[in-house]
Parts: sequence; C-alpha cells; structure tokens
Amino acid sequence: MMPPISYLLFTLDDAYYGLAAETVQEMFLLPALTSVPESGPEVAGVLNLRGQLLPVINLRLCLGYPPQPNTLSQAVIMVQCGGGQLGIVVDQIQNVEAIAPSSITPTLETPYFSQAEQPLTTGFARWGDIVITLIDPVALGQGSHDLTEFFPVPAAQINPFMAQFSLTDQQVLQARAAGLTQAIADESTSDLAALAVIGLEGERFALGLETVHEFTEVPQITPIPCCPAHIVGNINLRGEILTLIDVRHFLNLEPAGPLKPKKAVVMRLGSLVAGVVIDDIFDVIYLQASTIAATPTAVYSSDNPYLRGFAQQGNSMITLLDLPKLLTQGDLVVNQLD
Repeated sequence: MMPPISYLLFTLDDAYYGLAAETVQEMFLLPALTSVPESGPEVAGVLNLRGQLLPVINLRLCLGYPPQPNTLSQAVIMVQCGGGQLGIVVDQIQNVEAIAPSSITPTLETPYFSQAEQPLTTGFARWGDIVITLIDPVALGQGSHDLTEFFPVPAAQINPFMAQFSLTDQQVLQARAAGLTQAIADESTSDLAALAVIGLEGERFALGLETVHEFTEVPQITPIPCCPAHIVGNINLRGEILTLIDVRHFLNLEPAGPLKPKKAVVMRLGSLVAGVVIDDIFDVIYLQASTIAATPTAVYSSDNPYLRGFAQQGNSMITLLDLPKLLTQGDLVVNQLD
C-alpha cells in the first residue's frame, strides 16, 4: 500500500484545492505587487522577495473563475514549478492533510475534465464530504511567461494591481511587501520564527505557526452545560466537533463587552484539538528569534507564564502568546473536555 501524500489545502470561493506540500516553499498574506505591462489578466504582478523577482498569478482566472477584486485577506503560496518559483493568489489557506492515494482519482481517468492542452489539475481527492481539486504547479509554470524579463511599471504610472485598493489598504500591502523585500542577513532560516498576528480586545498578539492548524469563521455555537466561563461551547467544523475557548481572562484582558465570537484559531497539539476565540487576523510575519525580547513588566504581569516576550512590528508592539502552554499546562484543562 502506497503511503499517504501530504497536500496543502486552500480555497477559492468555497471550493477546495490542494498542492503537493513538497512543492510549497513559502506562504504569506497578499502584499503590494508591481503590475507587469503586456501581461495577461491572470498575472497579478511581480514581487521583490528578498532580492529575487517572484511572478505572482491569480489562480482564480487560470481556473476559469470570473474576475474579482483582490482583498487584504487573500494569501500567496510560493511554489516550485520546474526550475523556477511562482506565487499563486488564493482566498484562504487551510491546512496540510495527508491523503491516501486510494482517495485520489487522476485527471487522466476522467477525460471530460482534461480537454485543455496543458491541464492545470492532476486529479480529485476525497476528504470527508469534501472534494479537493489537486493543482499541478509545473503546468502553472509552463503556462506562464517569464515575467522577470519585463521591466516593472515606472512609479509615475498607475499600478493597476494597487489601484483596486483604498489608500489605507495600500499602506497595509506596502508594509507587507517591505517586510518580504528585506534580505535575511544570515542565509540560514533556522533562526526565523513564523508567527500569526491576531487581535484580542484591541491588543496584538502573535502565535507560533507550528501549532496553528487553521483560522476559521465561527458558525453556530452549541452551549455546553455546567462548564466554566472560559468554555464558550462547541462548533461543528466540517463534521468535527470542536470546543471553543475564551482566553481573555488568562491574559488579564478586560472584555469590552459581551463575547460575540466570529473568528477562531484552531490549535492541534498531538491528540488535543481546540479552537481559541479571537477578534481579528492581521498578518503572518517572519522574525529573527534574536529580536524577540522579554515581556515588559509595565505592560503585563511579569509572572504571567503564557507570554513569551514581545517584538516590534512597524510602529506597533506585538506580544508573543504561548497558547500551547495555556491549553495544556494552564488553568483551562482542555484535555479533560469530552
């Protein structure tokens, strides 16, 4: 029996797609891009990624979806395609799943799906009740021009990619691009910490991506009788019952009003799976571990065991939150929930 293959899952609209995880090199929220003259509409632009020009395409258009404006919540997946790299814009990155080959139907076995000269799909996979379309990054690369041969649009001209955003959103995109442009002094990335920046009661916190399974919208909540106040309830996440936790009390955060959960971060820690209610999802950043300092006692209690330190992000300070410790060693006692 062939071993399962790991795929990075993402969505466009409400449809699920997958890329072989071994082809994925990096992921980040959509940054500012430089439009490319004389390129097709599927080309979003190019990005200066630490000194290298990365072509970025709108996968939506390549797959035949009608065009839609880009949004701040979209992400870029950088993939290896043949001898080069390519960025693809997706709506939302989900998680990495191991899919058994027996659950995959190759496109070649469904000829009515492979009429294109260079089909972009390799097959379809069953994942619970969801059908995942598997994308071939090599075909994407072969179908794209070598955009790095084009000169970027001069600054004095209108950048069509940026023109679709408000001035406030453009500042966010430019800040993201600036962070991706900076070359890493040490070519080894072993000292880099990948962090997701979230919002809670007006404060910014960062979570280590190694234990973040996905971010999700909160559907209908089922209350759990006789539980402490920090247990919000259960939700049904694609057939899996997930317990939602409110961690504000443990971070000494004063609630601004009644909790009305709309978003949550799903944490997977071994056999433990739990959702933590959050207010906002801001960004995914990469920081040198050496730039993370101890938490200042003027901001939080120095004996709070769930805070790992703080770091500067532009003009804002973000506090690093140790959610795994809070969920497994703290007062939540999540591992005793049934």
